[in-house]
Amino acid sequence: MIKIDNLLIGISFVSVLVVSLYIGVWYTSDIYSENKNQVFRAIVHSNVTRLHKVPILLYHNIDGKGPYSISFEKLKKQFALLKNHDISVISLQQLEEHIDEHNPFKQKVVSITFDDGYYSMYSMLMPVARSMDYPVTLFVYIDAIAQGGTKTLTWKMLHIMQKNNIDIQCHSQSHEDLVKLYNKGTREGKYALYREIYLSKRILELYLDKKIDYFAFPYGRYSIQLTELCRDAGYKRVFSTDYGPNIVTRDNFCLRRHHVKSNYTDEKVLSLAW
Repeated sequence: MIKIDNLLIGISFVSVLVVSLYIGVWYTSDIYSENKNQVFRAIVHSNVTRLHKVPILLYHNIDGKGPYSISFEKLKKQFALLKNHDISVISLQQLEEHIDEHNPFKQKVVSITFDDGYYSMYSMLMPVARSMDYPVTLFVYIDAIAQGGTKTLTWKMLHIMQKNNIDIQCHSQSHEDLVKLYNKGTREGKYALYREIYLSKRILELYLDKKIDYFAFPYGRYSIQLTELCRDAGYKRVFSTDYGPNIVTRDNFCLRRHHVKSNYTDEKVLSLAW
């Protein structure tokens, strides 16, 4: 009985020690309170925890048509809002470096991404990103790129964007639902997955003469099996549309992104980045 009591005491001591170390590493002592609810509220809203978190904003078109497209004026206002509230915009490469090093930031940061590959990325997004010195990532799918035309992105435009604050990354070949393709389990479905994940990466690398490191799942739909296929294809990180910040002290392969919808107020967008 004495041995059991000693064992229980030892376990309790270790548990207290682990909790104490956890709180000591992650949180400062000045937010301590006798009331545990106040403690957790302080933790959630403290600057210490925010420096470990990096939100990624996700936009689509900027022609103001549809639930996922905002107007250009609204976009400029939201971009300025980040600067006015001292939230620095960082590239996905910078985010990746901090995740690899398990290194929190010293100020509030956010990353900005766009999906698909609309012409407005070249005509409107690129100039404002360049003028504000914001690094932005565009996830483009191959079939959205044309050889020529005035209302579609071309390979030449992507080259120009790549030199002007818009980093081009992969969003598949044809924007198909990869979960449905995987669940088919057929030879045709497997070939389609190869085309959507592997071949699209290689095409972008050949045409843009650069390494493609990131993949955004079409429609944000993914599975563990699909993330492993992406890892095998050589991607360093994949991106979903799951909401929530990304903790830089955790080595997450699949990173979350916040959709910015057309009906979001400026305050709502700021809260996502805050």
